[in-house]
Amino acid sequence: MSSLILLVGTFFWACSSESASGGNEPFEGSINGVSQKGPFLEGSSVVMQELEGKSLAQTGKSFRGKVINDRGDFSIENIALDYPYVLLEVNGYYRNEVTGKKSNGSIFMKAIADVSGQSKVNINLLTHLEYERVQTLVEQNNMSIEEAKRQADREIFAAFYADVDYDKVEHLSIFGNGEGDAALLAINVLLLGNESEADFMARFATMGQDFAADGVWNDSLLKIKIADFACEASRSGKLAEIRRNIESWKIADVPPFETYVNSFWANQYRLGKCDASNLGMRKLFVDSTESSVFQDSAFKCSENGWIPYTNGEVYSKSIAEECTAENEGEVKVVWEGNPKYGYNTYNRCESGLWVRGNISLTCDTAGVQVGDLCRKTGTINIFQAGMNVTPSERTFAYVGNGVWEECDGLTKITKECTAENVGDKEKIVYGRDDNTLSMYYQCSSDGWTEIDEATFYNCADSVSVSGTCSFEVDGKMVYYKYNDEKFWVNGKMVDSGWVKAGYDPELGFCPMYYSLSSSYNLPKLLDSGYYYCWAGQWEKVNLVPKQYTDPRKEGLTDEEYDVLDLPKDAKVGDRAGGLLETCEYNQDLYTVNGWEVYDYCISQNYYRYHEDGSWAIETTDDFFDDINSSSFECNAETEGQQRIRMPDEDQPGTVLQCVAVDNGTIEYDEVIVEYIFNRYEKK
Repeated sequence: MSSLILLVGTFFWACSSESASGGNEPFEGSINGVSQKGPFLEGSSVVMQELEGKSLAQTGKSFRGKVINDRGDFSIENIALDYPYVLLEVNGYYRNEVTGKKSNGSIFMKAIADVSGQSKVNINLLTHLEYERVQTLVEQNNMSIEEAKRQADREIFAAFYADVDYDKVEHLSIFGNGEGDAALLAINVLLLGNESEADFMARFATMGQDFAADGVWNDSLLKIKIADFACEASRSGKLAEIRRNIESWKIADVPPFETYVNSFWANQYRLGKCDASNLGMRKLFVDSTESSVFQDSAFKCSENGWIPYTNGEVYSKSIAEECTAENEGEVKVVWEGNPKYGYNTYNRCESGLWVRGNISLTCDTAGVQVGDLCRKTGTINIFQAGMNVTPSERTFAYVGNGVWEECDGLTKITKECTAENVGDKEKIVYGRDDNTLSMYYQCSSDGWTEIDEATFYNCADSVSVSGTCSFEVDGKMVYYKYNDEKFWVNGKMVDSGWVKAGYDPELGFCPMYYSLSSSYNLPKLLDSGYYYCWAGQWEKVNLVPKQYTDPRKEGLTDEEYDVLDLPKDAKVGDRAGGLLETCEYNQDLYTVNGWEVYDYCISQNYYRYHEDGSWAIETTDDFFDDINSSSFECNAETEGQQRIRMPDEDQPGTVLQCVAVDNGTIEYDEVIVEYIFNRYEKK
């Protein structure tokens, strides 16, 4: 049958007079001990072979005995040895610690010992594992048997535990009262797990070969599998069941093996210490093998040690700084993913873990009262910016104890919505003083449904009259403008509707949203200054299209003015922008340096120089021919290479560079390093 092996951790060798080599002193008498996987059953055979003193070579002398009861006790009588080193082997059926039942098949285990000065030698999992390792150290490293045993024992326990006081492995018993004895029983339980006896033997044989080679348990997947069993057994009450099974044998008191089972899985999950200094603190288990059923699970330090902790929270793994008692409550905003498709995450240090939340974590709680409001505007990525998505504003109300809750008026409505009051409206107000949020609802056949302010105040009655709507709320005038053209709202195209607006007696209405073709998209002149409608407010701007201020425009059509400055000494294929400009304001643009806000102007039209000596408006084919001709595959060979995408319509030109992006694996992508404008101002 295959060799067995075992788990271990760092124990300290307990020196005694028996640790010294017996040299070649002869031995006469009897050897007895206990054989345990669980205890071997009565009738199991025990064979002892004499070993030559400086190697593992058998001298040919052998002696036989047997297990004399179901407690695993054995005895070998009438022994006469020329050398003190012996190899013992037990073969038979055993009691299974996990199930409490007798095994269905037989196994064998070995022990190597120096019997000079001692007549008792135990055989167990650790002695077998020690034997496997000693063979390698003696045969390949030319160590003495005694030196090899000391090293093997250190390595065995180092594989399982730290700081456990232990005796020689052949002195340990699963019913002993020492730390090493309790650890031995724990190791027996860990190795058995929920495996069938055949699978246990296969596991044990594989471990023996692994450990024998270099004294290190290298199988990280198996370690995690065993740790998962141990953690689940601790959580489910399985360990208490195992204790009852062993106690039912009525052999002896059962040592506190549970401590060492729990220590094993906590160490494998790298949770660290759990004592009075960190009670209540939590740790996240990040499994490098990605095989554990407890991967990315949280554990809390309790008076009973580490215990699994679940409450529906999400924890961040991307923050390098440790969450400790010193930075409790600190909030970190972390960008997850690449610039094109990534997003901001919000994380607060809470009892040892960075807990993922929403943007309300960035709301300041200093000096606030219950009911106060906090408004936060999120961020968008490059892809969303290209889709004209507007960062959404979210409003939170303070409920005390450092907690902000998102405003939801439906939870505040006390009036029942029935068939009799369909059409009724309700207004819910959050906040106080000048910092308030109003939410509006109407009773419909589907229950209370959120409506907008314009609907609540019956602006629909004004559509056919003037397309504007105004009313007073809390002593202030509120204005709306009806937009009957398609326009973008938060990345979605809306056919028509009421849009909240600002109002100036001279400049008129300024809606929050409008179509690109709307006159609101153009600056207006007032008292020698230009104003632009932006997000419901008239803003004074410094940049305006060139045709607004260039005196040469007077008397010329747009077509005539646009071509005034086209180069005269061009060559075929040259590209040039016309004088007519489009200006964009408060535009969020992203480069490798992050998001920045620009006002900028670019040409409305671009021209190409032809063979007949004339300039003509650029065609779509001309534009994309340029893009295709400058394109290249972005990869390791082209990293750092740049290309230019020229301005087009209302979009500025860009300088794109191929870069390596680390998303767990290295990928290559083009990023914007610079923009190309006619003129610009950075906000």
